[in-house]
Amino acid sequence: MSSRLEYSYIPKAVSSCKAEYAFHDFILEHKKALSETITSIPYSEMVYQIDLAVKFMQFHAGQKNYGAYGDQDSENRVVIDTRKSVFEIIIDLYTSMQATSCGFNLSFIGDCTSKDAFIKKLMEFHHFEIGIASAIAIPKSDLPVSYCTMIIFASSDIESATDLLATAWLNNSVPWVIRNLLVQETIQDKFIQLLEGKLKPFNEKVSFEKEMVEVVTKASQTGLKMIQNPSDSKELKPTVVYGSSVEFFLKDDSCEPSPMMILNVFRTAKEAISLADKSCGGSISVWTEELCLGMEVAYGVSASCVWVNSHGIFNPEFPYTFRHNDYCYGSDYAVFEKQIKRVFVPTQHEPLNSTTRNRTAIDTLGVIPKEVEKQRYTFVTKEKNIHYEMLSSPYDISNYNETNRFQIVMDFFAKLKTNDIYRHLIMDTVYNQRKTVVIPYGVSFAN
Repeated sequence: MSSRLEYSYIPKAVSSCKAEYAFHDFILEHKKALSETITSIPYSEMVYQIDLAVKFMQFHAGQKNYGAYGDQDSENRVVIDTRKSVFEIIIDLYTSMQATSCGFNLSFIGDCTSKDAFIKKLMEFHHFEIGIASAIAIPKSDLPVSYCTMIIFASSDIESATDLLATAWLNNSVPWVIRNLLVQETIQDKFIQLLEGKLKPFNEKVSFEKEMVEVVTKASQTGLKMIQNPSDSKELKPTVVYGSSVEFFLKDDSCEPSPMMILNVFRTAKEAISLADKSCGGSISVWTEELCLGMEVAYGVSASCVWVNSHGIFNPEFPYTFRHNDYCYGSDYAVFEKQIKRVFVPTQHEPLNSTTRNRTAIDTLGVIPKEVEKQRYTFVTKEKNIHYEMLSSPYDISNYNETNRFQIVMDFFAKLKTNDIYRHLIMDTVYNQRKTVVIPYGVSFAN
């Protein structure tokens, strides 16, 4: 498929840093207009995502030059999938701008025409120019479905956990929306009874009414048990399905979960980790008042983003990855990834991504430094009584193959002069993967 919307980002003889500040100002100035461009997303949800994106942009705007990778003689193409959330689109665009001083061709792909007005409003920023429709056939990527799995142990504060779940139908288009529940078997009856009473009626017309009706009908026809508030007399109401899976209710080629939560039970921490990995939407929210248990699960799950006794808490200094084999959001790695990893675009000479070609590109980076090989780029921060921790682990580079949507840039270090720290961080971006764990102390644990 070819992209539907084509633009070019041109620095126009100003520094990359000034360009990013200008874009940041543009988003703030046009926040109200941007929030009104997508009618299928409530205005308050649009404002929430734009405000969060601004918070992340403020962090990046204060950082030093990222190396300004770019080659004036080579084509630099950025590909953004409009099926992603508003937050993801803004940050993908912003970090791509920071990743180069030479500009780039910009292609928007995906079938999400409801975001066309939003994209066109973003492109009013004066460093973008509308381009000619690309003849390049950019394949539609298998964008992974993203959602959060909430794990509730018997040792948790289930009052607080169910309070959070009662608001799970707000901000439905973010990639960390809660759609999968795992409850320890010993408390399932008490938990369900408590949750039923907190599922409040929808106060206004919901944007996902059609999808909600479809999944409730499917659950009913399949004979699945549905958890709803018995005092809610409305036909359309918050619903939790017992004993199924998020995947069961997905539509073909969907990258968003249905507007329904799925509940299953587990017995042990090991089983909870296994179930969470089996149906992993990219992020986890673990609930327990036992610190050791919380850390065991946080470190044990494969998800790249883990909250303990909390959900949706962000610090832009840390990387948050919501989809398997996708870009991260936050931290310097969000820019490094845009520099060294590109969304693969087929050409006449390279019709398919290649394991051999990517391995050759990785080899041109040079010898792996010990700091990278030992996964030493980890860090911890405590801010406002919240513990943030980034963990690093090896990434299987054989995954940079023909099915991967990313391609490693060839002869990367030959295109610019760098210092050792920058070189090491770029190589760390390729060879390792990161997980961010968030724990709000004082709120989570009695000590």
